[in-house]
Amino acid sequence: MHLGALAHDSAGSPERIMAVNVLGTWHVLLAAEAVGARKVIHFSSGQALGIAEGERLPDYFPVDDHHPRRAMRPYGLSKRLAEDLCEGFTRRTGIVTVSLRPVAVWSPDRYRRVEEQRRAAPESEWEPYWEYGAFVDVRDVAAAVERTLEIPLAGHHRALLCAADIAASAPSLELAARLAPSVPVHNPERYIKNPSGALFDCSTAESVLDWKPRYRWADRKQHERASSPTVRHDS
Repeated sequence: MHLGALAHDSAGSPERIMAVNVLGTWHVLLAAEAVGARKVIHFSSGQALGIAEGERLPDYFPVDDHHPRRAMRPYGLSKRLAEDLCEGFTRRTGIVTVSLRPVAVWSPDRYRRVEEQRRAAPESEWEPYWEYGAFVDVRDVAAAVERTLEIPLAGHHRALLCAADIAASAPSLELAARLAPSVPVHNPERYIKNPSGALFDCSTAESVLDWKPRYRWADRKQHERASSPTVRHDS
């Protein structure tokens, strides 16, 4: 499982990000071949699509794994190229590679901090540009890794990881219309039953890895309590 990377455009110079993230992935793949590994899990990113942090608008909602990859900023481009390395490596060696594409990864305390920030500055929900309410709980990411390790696979796969709902005060279609009014919504009826449904589609992770996200923004209070350590008071 390969997570080693400079994980944002601000984490280093463009040259350093490309060297660490792309060449580093190549070294991991060569090492996997050398030791006879059967499977490599590579952590890519939703940023490989080139729609993060206002780089460009998506072609459509909900964004899925078939969306064109147009990242040209250093971090997203490095993930895009590393995915291609994995695909080519699998074709040459037969070793399974899976590029997991989490969106913003949140730890359990992130829910509380987001709420506190929005109470203090309500406009922060909309400025600066953010990712259409997309997030994924780190515990769901760990579950995706477990499924990827356990399930029989062949070939190369790329799979977005996202929570089932959005972290926003507005319904999904309203948020999409406000942030990206020119972007079409495919199958908008899917949001009738679930008005706060994610604007990212994780069908690949569900069908290939048998993975579904468990942690939702709507259930954040319950999940925070469940993740809190039990304090023992001895008399």
